[in-house]
Amino acid sequence: MAISPDSPLARPEQIQGNILRPFGGGHQAFLALSFANDQAGARRWLAGVATRVTSTNDVPPRAPRSETRLVPGQTLLNVGLTAPGLVVLHPETASRLAAFEAFWAGTLGPRLDDANRLTTTPALVGDTGKSDPQHWVVGGRGPSVDALLTIAAGDEQTLTEAVRRELDDAAAAGLKELHTQFGVVHRDTVDKHRIEHFGFADGISQPAVRGFPDSNAVFGSPVIAAGEFIVGCPAERRPPSWKARPAAPKWMRGGSFQVYRRLVQNVPGWWDHMAKLAAPGETPEHAAARALGRHHNGKPLAKPDAEPGQENDFDFKDDPDGEKTPLYAHIRKVNPREDVVFRDRNHKMLRRGLPFGPLYDRAHPDTKERGIIFNSYLTSIEDQFEFVQRRWANDARFPASTLEQYGRIPTADPPRVDGLDPVLGGTREDAEKRLPQRVVNDIPKPAYGGFVTTTGGVYAFAPSLPALHRLASDEELDA
Repeated sequence: MAISPDSPLARPEQIQGNILRPFGGGHQAFLALSFANDQAGARRWLAGVATRVTSTNDVPPRAPRSETRLVPGQTLLNVGLTAPGLVVLHPETASRLAAFEAFWAGTLGPRLDDANRLTTTPALVGDTGKSDPQHWVVGGRGPSVDALLTIAAGDEQTLTEAVRRELDDAAAAGLKELHTQFGVVHRDTVDKHRIEHFGFADGISQPAVRGFPDSNAVFGSPVIAAGEFIVGCPAERRPPSWKARPAAPKWMRGGSFQVYRRLVQNVPGWWDHMAKLAAPGETPEHAAARALGRHHNGKPLAKPDAEPGQENDFDFKDDPDGEKTPLYAHIRKVNPREDVVFRDRNHKMLRRGLPFGPLYDRAHPDTKERGIIFNSYLTSIEDQFEFVQRRWANDARFPASTLEQYGRIPTADPPRVDGLDPVLGGTREDAEKRLPQRVVNDIPKPAYGGFVTTTGGVYAFAPSLPALHRLASDEELDA
C-alpha cells in the first residue's frame, strides 16, 4: 500500500521508538518525573533529553526468542509528557489538549459517566477497592507526573547506569524523581518464550500496523490502520453514531498517547484459587487455562493444536456459547476477534509492557512483590484502553450482550451473565458495590478476579522527535 508523503508514517525516523517498533531488550526502566512547575528548567531538560531519544529507525530489528536485540552498553529511550507537563512547557497547549478528555483529566481526574453524572477516571476503569489511587506508588495523590521516560537495555548493569545518568541530568535541571520502576523479561526454560508471573506465554497477540511491514505482530494478527496508533495517520472507519475524535494540532502529528499502569499480581492467591476451581482429576493448570483462554504455552483453547508461530490465528465464531473457550475467559473479554460484531478494530492497542519482580517458584512460595507493567500506545485513550476496561473486561454481560444483538446466541430472560475478567476483574465483594445483586449471584465463580491490583498509572503523550525539540524551545506552538 502506498503511503502518502504527508503521512507521519512516511517519516518513521521522526516517530519515537517503542511505538511502531518495540524496544525489546531484557531490561527496561520507567522514570516518573516532576517539573516542579519550573518552565525554564523543564525546557532546558527537554532540550537535552530530546537529543538522546531513540527514533523508530534506530530500534534494532527483532531478535530470536532467547536473545536480546540490544548489544552490551546500548540503551534506547522514549519520552512521554502528561497534560500537566505539556502545560508547564507551553501553556498555550491547554486550549487544545482539553478536548482529549481522558488525557486532560488524567488517571485521577473528574469525568462523566454514561448517564452524564460526575464521576472520576478511577471509577470508570475499575480502579477501586485495593486498586484505589490512594494506595498507588506512582501517578496517585501527591505531585503530578509531568514526564515519563522509558529506558531499555540488554543487561541490568547497562540499564542501571543509564537510569542514573538520566536522573542526574533531570536533577541538574531542577526536576524531581517521583518513582523509578525496573522491569525484566522472564522466559520459559524450555520454549524460551516470554512469560508473565502467572506462567503464561506473553506478548502473543499484537496487531500489525498497516503501512509498517516490520511490525511486532505474529501470524494471524489483524492489520490495523496506523491512525489507531499514530496521530495524523488515517484510522479505521468508525460508525457515524460514534462520538468524533478531537482534531489534533499540527505539533501532535507523529505522536502517540501512552497508557502506563503498574499492576501487582497475587501469584500465590491465584494458584490457590485455581486449585479450588479445578474439577476432580484436573490440575490447577486446567482451571487457569479456562480463566485465560490459553494454555501456558500460548496455545489457545480454541485451537489447541496450533503450530508454533500460529497461536494467534483463530477466532471464536464456532464457539458462541463458550463451550471451548468460556465467555468469561480473559482473551474473549479483551479481544473478541470479530470486527463485524464487536467493532474491535477500533479498540486495538500496541502493548509494550513487561513484568517486574522475581519470577515466582511454585515449589518455593514467597510473598515478594511482583507484577506486570502495562505500557501501551494508541490515539484515543477513551476508545481504546478505557473502552476495553469499561465495556468489555468489567462488563458482567459481555460478550453475551453483543452476541445476542447479532443473533449469534438466543436472547435470554433474565439477561445472560458471563462474568468479569478473571485476570483483570475484581472480586465478588467489589462486584457487590457496583452491580445488582441478581447479576452478582449469576456470575460464575471462575469469572471473578481480584488477583491483579493497580498500584500506579500515568496517561502521557509521546511526541514526534521534531515536536520534542519545539516543546523545548520558546517558540509558541500552533493551535
